[in-house]
Amino acid sequence: MTKPVTALCDHCGKITDVVFKEKKHPNNIHETYFDCEHCYYHYTSYVTDSKVRRLQRKRDCSLVADERLKLFEEIKSKMNLLKYNLIHFGRADL
Repeated sequence: MTKPVTALCDHCGKITDVVFKEKKHPNNIHETYFDCEHCYYHYTSYVTDSKVRRLQRKRDCSLVADERLKLFEEIKSKMNLLKYNLIHFGRADL
């Protein structure tokens, strides 16, 4: 049996179990998040759109190490932008 993942809540300072949930937003945006079980603070873990998910599937194919690293950096960059836009502007697809 695996141990549950825990995190220290920045908002209330208590340790909480991490139970990932997924929320679908307009324009095929998927947000994966968890809530603090004590204060219910919402933590967005990552955000993807259809293009990012397509790139992630491509990454699973047999690629040369340099190509895989370049693809990983592109995915990371796009996901960070989507997450930033969702948190700060309420929409990921700006």
